[in-house]
Amino acid sequence: MIPIEKYTLKNLEEEELELVLKWRNSEHIRKYMYSDEIISFEDHINWFRNLINDSSKIAKVLLYDGRPVGYVHFTNIDNRNGKCYWGFYIGESNAPRGSGTALGLLALDYIFEEVSIRKLCAEVLAFNTISIHYHKKFGFVEEGRFTQHVLKCRQYIDVISMALFKDQWLEKKQELTEG
Repeated sequence: MIPIEKYTLKNLEEEELELVLKWRNSEHIRKYMYSDEIISFEDHINWFRNLINDSSKIAKVLLYDGRPVGYVHFTNIDNRNGKCYWGFYIGESNAPRGSGTALGLLALDYIFEEVSIRKLCAEVLAFNTISIHYHKKFGFVEEGRFTQHVLKCRQYIDVISMALFKDQWLEKKQELTEG
């Protein structure tokens, strides 16, 4: 059982920017992102300034015993239609086993319960079978495929579109936390 009480989500703040940039620029994270280019600190600061002034975006850091281990963001928050997208990663290679599951549980509760989103969307590079499995574990279903959608390593990659609705999450959450 994951010690979920040891994990918390907090808003991304300036003090975590260098660490999040280090995570984002690491090879094991970049290879699964739409853009795999190295991000400069200046670009990262500009991204952060835009983020904090944009009500359609939320960025959180996952803490384990107060120590940052991961990151999650929600983008394209559309309150009228009750939907948004998410992206996430565990940045610390020595994060405790189960940190990804803890991130999912906390982030999904946050977006569905506190923000009151009804549909959470995800786009996953087709070769990222670990992420596809992760999403299915939390109840996401495949909604479609964008063929040759993203250029990576000089070839076009398919992207899998997935989604989870709030009512499906509430059922899945019960399964995950009781089992």
